[in-house]
Amino acid sequence: MPIYFIGIGPSLKYLSLKALEALSKADLIIVDSYTSIVPDFSVEGLRKAIGYRSVEIFTASREGLEGESINKLIEVAGEKNVALLIPGDPFIATTHDAIRIEAIKAGVRIEVIHGVSIYSMAPSATGLQAYKFGKMVTLVYPRGSMPCSIIDVIYDNYSRGLHTLLLFDLKPEEGLVMRISEAVDVLLALEKHCNDTRNLGGMIGVLVAGLGTPNQFIKADLLEKLKDYSNAPLPQSLIIVSKLHPMELEALYYQCSLPKDLYDYLSNQLRRFIK
Repeated sequence: MPIYFIGIGPSLKYLSLKALEALSKADLIIVDSYTSIVPDFSVEGLRKAIGYRSVEIFTASREGLEGESINKLIEVAGEKNVALLIPGDPFIATTHDAIRIEAIKAGVRIEVIHGVSIYSMAPSATGLQAYKFGKMVTLVYPRGSMPCSIIDVIYDNYSRGLHTLLLFDLKPEEGLVMRISEAVDVLLALEKHCNDTRNLGGMIGVLVAGLGTPNQFIKADLLEKLKDYSNAPLPQSLIIVSKLHPMELEALYYQCSLPKDLYDYLSNQLRRFIK
């Protein structure tokens, strides 16, 4: 019996034909409820998508898919076809790598069915060029020590002319879903804590919110000013912009609502650089 690792994408409407075919074979469907938010997800909506057939469907917290729970899942997969339904693409976030490795060790067949990921959607939706993105990081709620590595990654990317995609922390079991205002506060606090004086707040950021949904929202501005858009749809992520190609600047203005004064300033900077 296999374990299917199935990417939902940003919405149930993004489930592929291959995903629906695998779900039609599943005896048990486990839905990851903590890696990210799928705004239109509901068990009823999923049942409708798979034709209301009789199948067990459970939503799982982090505890339900980590640690000892992995062994229990693999035991069940010895008797049933198990489908693990995951927001986005199954392994862009490394959350479920342990399940895959332990299943392979136990001789359980696995099948990965990919979904649309923020990793590809963010460049596509904003017009920023995908090959100009550097290392991606997750911005977590500070707990005890504050990791300067996040600031280091941003500035390492920036120094090489690469944009940084930041994913926001999500702790549904604690009722915490990071929004842009919190994210900017965390970043500026990290910068101060790490004694970095390179003025992160003065950089250009792009808020991407609810990508792939009817309420999709994208806004480019100075990082500090993006705090005003916390009510944008969930899930939210942030791109910190580095050196721009002229076409990327045009995209930020026409597709991402970059303010005119910033557009003019950056246009002048680019013209001077080209000369």
